[in-house]
Amino acid sequence: MGLQGEVPASFCLERVGVGGHRQRMTRWIVTLLVVPTMAMGATEPAPAKGKPAPAKTEPAPSKAVPAAPKADPAPAKADANAKAEPAPEKDESAVETKVPPVSAMIPAAVAAVPEPAIRDFQGGLTMAITAFNPETQAHVVLGLNYLHGGWEFEAARHFAAAAKLEPDCLMAHWGMALALFAPNPETSGQRDAAVDRMLALVDAGKGNELERVYAYAMIKYFKDGPGAAADAFRKLNERYPNDIQAAMFNALFSRGGYNELGAATPDQERSEKIIEDLIKRFPDSTLLIHTYLKIHAEAPDLQSALPLARKLCQLAPGYAPYFQMLGHYEWRTGNHAQAVSAFSHACSLYETWMKASQVSVMDCPGWVASECYRCVALASKGDYETALAAATALAARKVPVERSASSGGRLLLWEAKTLPARLLMARGGKGDISKALASLPAVQEIANYEKTSLARWYVDGLRLDLDGLRLIEEQKYEEATNVSEALSHHGEGMERVQRAASVIGERSLLFRNFRALEVLASELRGRLAMAGPKATQMAADTWFRSAADRQRRATDELPPAVLTPMAVRQADYQLLVNKPGEAVESYHEALKAFPNDLGALKGLAKAADKAGMKEDAATTRKKIEELTAQ
Repeated sequence: MGLQGEVPASFCLERVGVGGHRQRMTRWIVTLLVVPTMAMGATEPAPAKGKPAPAKTEPAPSKAVPAAPKADPAPAKADANAKAEPAPEKDESAVETKVPPVSAMIPAAVAAVPEPAIRDFQGGLTMAITAFNPETQAHVVLGLNYLHGGWEFEAARHFAAAAKLEPDCLMAHWGMALALFAPNPETSGQRDAAVDRMLALVDAGKGNELERVYAYAMIKYFKDGPGAAADAFRKLNERYPNDIQAAMFNALFSRGGYNELGAATPDQERSEKIIEDLIKRFPDSTLLIHTYLKIHAEAPDLQSALPLARKLCQLAPGYAPYFQMLGHYEWRTGNHAQAVSAFSHACSLYETWMKASQVSVMDCPGWVASECYRCVALASKGDYETALAAATALAARKVPVERSASSGGRLLLWEAKTLPARLLMARGGKGDISKALASLPAVQEIANYEKTSLARWYVDGLRLDLDGLRLIEEQKYEEATNVSEALSHHGEGMERVQRAASVIGERSLLFRNFRALEVLASELRGRLAMAGPKATQMAADTWFRSAADRQRRATDELPPAVLTPMAVRQADYQLLVNKPGEAVESYHEALKAFPNDLGALKGLAKAADKAGMKEDAATTRKKIEELTAQ
């Protein structure tokens, strides 16, 4: 099994295509580039008179009036003696599309809730926005802050409020298009309308120079993809070095992630340094800290950045996404009790917001992700009963079919509905495999969503894996082998639907859980080899090694899809064949990937005893006692 190509590590994980705008976007890009003051390579001019200056760290809001579009020249008088010329062929690319109304770009879920209040945003950026009304400016700036602060729905509410106040506000439309960046059947029409209106405003000369360059960078993304957008934002950052937002977009779009060995790519190093240098200048900027933590969240070792995550929550103690980020950093560094506390606080803040804003869980993916992660953190510190009770309650939440494409609905289908089974697989006690099978959504239940979601591919893959494990427990090895083969064929089917996943915006979820099934397929083959005759047992080591190599670290939003470090399986095999020294090394590898994992620690203590490493065994047991006492 193997999906083609990793998802690009950019501001959004899905490649966006805006249908029907491509020719028009090309014309707007040419228009922007031929104007000398708009050329990306030009030197920075002085701000136009009567318009706001480029964004700086703490600028005062401006009340500048946007420039009016130039009038079209009067048509020439007709010559009565001139011969009639044939009409030119119709240029389809020049045909103007009717500009949709503001209401067309506002998602139904946003339109259904009250308008947001204007409030302070701790440690946020300020930016002079071209607008008549100070309230419009305030909503746009808040929208930008929420956008960079990881709360797209709240950002969309503010951009909608700004656009309704001033339909000609370019940055309100730019912001709405960005808030709806990820492909989604629920909001694709609204995103297209926001882009269409933004293009019309650019054509009409609305917005100041900096705002139009931001529009150019977004158009480059839609037209040519993340690489072109990264280049555009890099040039924008170079041209406006005091614009913090430009620097953040430069870092987000340019980051390259970490390679298979966990080393940062050169692009990743450059992106992190951009934000690190800005944090030195503005140490209390919550948006800069959050941006750094976001692009650093998949690093192999997060210990050095943990103080920054804690500082973030001290600076903004009432902001849910920051506690969600802190929980990830605490869990990844092995502080499971602290992770439970952070995720619990994030959930509480999200719940308060949902109640006050009249928003449902379907539009609060942060709550779903935080609750999933909280359950995993509870299990990680040994409290499986509480974890399973919470996970079961979460999995029981109903997802209306008509909202199954919502951001919260998707996480419930892909992550929450499978969480009890994955926790039981990780615990691995007597009867847990059968319980895990029973906990999965029924075939018909998950099939109800097949027109709007591909989640059934993951659920059915887990069902196959668990069925194979059950058959091994029952010593029905031939049947288990058949199931293992079926799981491989199932993975081939998942490969074939990746294009459909991109169209509906589930590419990232499909990719994440496809990789999880690859890990589980290798583990299943390893367990089959271990259960067989001695002649085949040696193959188990290879299969478990394959599973460990395929396993991926947790993202900033979600815990690992597979909750057991696969190096533990290899260590278990090494103990079985009386190689305790090698098992000690494998358990240490598991603990490097999953710090303070209790299963790995217990295995390490056992292996250290067998290897004659009594002091190490005693130290490990003391560590286990400390963790279980928390």
